[in-house]
Amino acid sequence: MSADTPDASASITRRIIANILEWAGELKWASRDLASMPSRDQAKVWNDLSGDEGRRRTFGADGKEYFSKEVYEPTDVVQKALRDLSDENGKMSAKNKKGALTKALQLSPEYVNRNFRLKFLRAESFDARAAAVRMTLYFEEKLALFGEEKLTRDIYLSDLDEDDLACLRTGYLQILGDLDMGSRHVIFMYKALSDCYKRRENLLRSYFYVAHILSENEDVQKLGVTNVVYNLCKFPERGIDYEKSRRLARLFKAVPLRMCGFYPCIDTGAWNVVVDTFSVIVSKYLRVRFRVIKGDRNEVMMKLKSIGLPSEAMPVDDENDVLVEDHLAWIADQEQVEAIQREPAHKRSRTQRDDRTEAISDLLANTSSLYETLYRTQEAKSGSGPVSFPFSAVG
Repeated sequence: MSADTPDASASITRRIIANILEWAGELKWASRDLASMPSRDQAKVWNDLSGDEGRRRTFGADGKEYFSKEVYEPTDVVQKALRDLSDENGKMSAKNKKGALTKALQLSPEYVNRNFRLKFLRAESFDARAAAVRMTLYFEEKLALFGEEKLTRDIYLSDLDEDDLACLRTGYLQILGDLDMGSRHVIFMYKALSDCYKRRENLLRSYFYVAHILSENEDVQKLGVTNVVYNLCKFPERGIDYEKSRRLARLFKAVPLRMCGFYPCIDTGAWNVVVDTFSVIVSKYLRVRFRVIKGDRNEVMMKLKSIGLPSEAMPVDDENDVLVEDHLAWIADQEQVEAIQREPAHKRSRTQRDDRTEAISDLLANTSSLYETLYRTQEAKSGSGPVSFPFSAVG
């Protein structure tokens, strides 16, 4: 039957209408939560789902980051939020003097530095109270998963045990190589992250590590991430481990990542029950950002593409089996980078040392320039003649 015939056109129309009605049904429960939110929060949800924030971002000739109307992250807003977060952390620590946050602040105050705190503020849109809650939960989860020894340092691949690494290498949890339409990274999860671990902690530590790597990226901090859960595959033989789902949902609230969208892709009624159950477990914040994608492989890929997700980058073959080649290459790259980072300076190759020296020289030059500007400003204000400049940039 030709696509130009009346019968074919009618069939396509019916299919489009069915898809619209299906999406409308899926949105009913999310709409109830959304309707109860203030209009400002509703606008934030729309911005997250549409990717508007990333598409409107531009860079001026001065190197500053701009949106359509105002400078992104004004200095006064950032400074006030940092002060407020320090105050909130103090309150949290005072309430629980034996908690993980208190331990972290006592063990290494320098670890909880400005850049570290900014990650949590950005994840909560500069709401200091919410950022303090997230940071508290972050240290609780980190302490439970990795112990006190690793509480105040970054997590590396070498911190994952053999079973953790086996879980990570299944490719059930990946970072896609392409960004979505809002210039955001996409976290890919396969088969609801089931059948890929011996113990729940294997998956939780793997997720914590991946989230840590993502959170080091400033674009990720500012724009957030989207999530695709690809469940167009055989249902797990042992069923769904909902305790794993509960603990994973708790980890979502702990890591310094702002989740802008959550897209479970399903093709059977059994998966529908799983998604409905998980939507109850997660926070309201994430629930209003849920959008279920239904259909066979071609339909799901088409729908993902229509909402700005890189469907061509999804690591699954025509039989809906997960592909791991690119993911394993990413793990190998991480191993190499982390080996260099953790190796003592005197053991690095000349090229590695030169790269590090160049970075330090740039840092000193920038610092020198800043100090020079401050001194010249002071000189101009005082009107008392030249002010001696203590050091010059590295030449």
